[in-house]
Amino acid sequence: MLRGRLRDLIAELGPGRRLPSERDLSADWGVARMTLRGAVDELVAEGLLERRHGSGTYTVFSPVLRVIGLTSFTHDMRSRGIEPSSRILDFRTITADDALASRLHIPVGSPVFWVSRLRLGNAEPVAIESVRIPVSYAPQLTRADLEGSLYEVLAARHALVASAASMRIEPVLPDPASAELLGIGGDQACLRVRMVDTDRTGRVVMLATCLYRGDKYQLRAQVGGAVDGPGGAAGEPEGDS
Repeated sequence: MLRGRLRDLIAELGPGRRLPSERDLSADWGVARMTLRGAVDELVAEGLLERRHGSGTYTVFSPVLRVIGLTSFTHDMRSRGIEPSSRILDFRTITADDALASRLHIPVGSPVFWVSRLRLGNAEPVAIESVRIPVSYAPQLTRADLEGSLYEVLAARHALVASAASMRIEPVLPDPASAELLGIGGDQACLRVRMVDTDRTGRVVMLATCLYRGDKYQLRAQVGGAVDGPGGAAGEPEGDS
């Protein structure tokens, strides 16, 4: 019965939220604190709750499973009942050197917006995002535009719409500065995703590099069709699907 009430509370609060104190819950529900603590211990063992030393007991922030595509971090979070937010780390204009100009297909020396943000879900760090956008494509972009979904802002306010993207995904360990921002140890695996976004004409409109906490974010791809090999139909993949 008590565990059922706790499960209902977990569902009501959503992931990554702090439970009321054991003192408050035991008073509100009319149960002994030791009895309540035992029920909480069982849900911690099940992986539904976690205790954070000096902070309290929290509902577990399970990894966000993202189907690879042109969806924003904001959309991913909200679709799972998690409140997204951002902390702007850097917003400035840089000059495109040979390498950056080549990747963006713009003249060397062109001004480029450099945006760096810490992305959070329910106030917990999830990812570090770095974006480069030619200034001429969104000349009115301001710091205030960076609070929510950049995709939505660019489309609605600057008529800049990304319609396709190429991605490169790799597992990495965070550098010390990134580990500190994400609140993790230097030995915790992360996913680094590099994206090149293009519009309907094929023009490169954005370069993005995102570093996701491996324990908070998962990526999934859906692939259809089959390729015939030299001996006929392709074989079954090894391992679990």
